[in-house]
Amino acid sequence: MRALVMASLALGLVACEQGHPQSPPGGEGEPPSGPVVPAEVSWNGITPLVRPTPPLPPLVGTADVTYVPEGARGLSDVTSVEVRLRVSGIVGSVSLDAEFLAPGPAAYEKRTQTVVAVPTEERELVFSLPVAGTNIPIHGLSGTWEARFFVDGAPLTAIPFTLER
Repeated sequence: MRALVMASLALGLVACEQGHPQSPPGGEGEPPSGPVVPAEVSWNGITPLVRPTPPLPPLVGTADVTYVPEGARGLSDVTSVEVRLRVSGIVGSVSLDAEFLAPGPAAYEKRTQTVVAVPTEERELVFSLPVAGTNIPIHGLSGTWEARFFVDGAPLTAIPFTLER
């Protein structure tokens, strides 16, 4: 029985050596004869399918405005204005700018925040613009304001809101 096992092993080794020569048969410098296995083929000899990368979802931002206290619109009544921004489609880390524009062409305030996300996540950010006790009621800055949002300098979305006299 032992002799049979040894003979089987010897035959297996001979078959392996004949199937996979160590050096090319034509000698030094000649290309090997026989099939050449491409590098992309996996260990089992089957080339995996390369699936196309799906396109990234678009960068989308939506904003809404809340007055504190709720229902107040007057300069002497509003404590703050909260702008809630929901953004999706962010790839990695981005710089998100929020600009509050007073009535007319003047920028009142700008804030920058770093946001880290994957494209399938939706992030929600809240920006609060204090009104009571600031220059807004003191200088009578009533009228239509605008909150504008930018991602890495590119416009994302904007929303107007009104502070009344």
